[in-house]
Amino acid sequence: MNRNPRVLLVEDDKAFSSIVKQHLEEAGFTVEQCFDGIDALHHYQRSRYDICLVDIVIPRMSGFELAAAIRKESMLTPIFFLSSERTLDEDRINGFQLGGDGYMVKPFSFNELLKRMRVILKWTRPEKSELLVGHTAGVNTYHYRKLKVYNTETKVVLGKLSPIEAKMLRYFFNRPNIIVKKDEVLLRVWGKEDFHTSRSMDVFIGRVRRQLKIDPCLELETVYNVGLRLNVPKTLELQKICVPIKKD
Repeated sequence: MNRNPRVLLVEDDKAFSSIVKQHLEEAGFTVEQCFDGIDALHHYQRSRYDICLVDIVIPRMSGFELAAAIRKESMLTPIFFLSSERTLDEDRINGFQLGGDGYMVKPFSFNELLKRMRVILKWTRPEKSELLVGHTAGVNTYHYRKLKVYNTETKVVLGKLSPIEAKMLRYFFNRPNIIVKKDEVLLRVWGKEDFHTSRSMDVFIGRVRRQLKIDPCLELETVYNVGLRLNVPKTLELQKICVPIKKD
């Protein structure tokens, strides 16, 4: 990654927050500290962060309320809750329903925190020294340059992609099992949002679903009044196909 990943750390215990910040910065992250929910939301709205670490019990706005407000801004930024051992199971379930991506129970291992952060950032923040040209999903390859879907071993072509279909598949495969808003897909794939483009995207969503039917384990789900999610089961191995970016 060329740019250090930016972390929004929201924790009202200033001593503990400073320790977490120090560990993250030593690991190559850029960290912005906030000590209450309102301040954190203002920072999030003014800047761009690659991941948010949010304590549940914070002043002025709870961690759950902050997560809900962030999800109104974007469905893509990963959110990890920092919880105490006393956090009830129903509260954790509520956090996931609000769009949380994980929990770290305090006190936690910083090595485990770093490992979990890097795993999710691998999908949400692609490596810029490489160009993503495809994904393998199980036995099949979705190649965005060749505009083809084929069996990885036999090379038998199973489907052909239009450029827009390839861009949409690349977008969803980069965010497996994450809900994305429809308008975010419009902006990322078409670069604009309007009624006619939205209607066009509905057509391409249908085409992408037909391409995914090649493997019955894959499903592009419509989450009512929220967005779209590419469901990829844990048993299906998903890997990136990248080529190095040549530098002058």
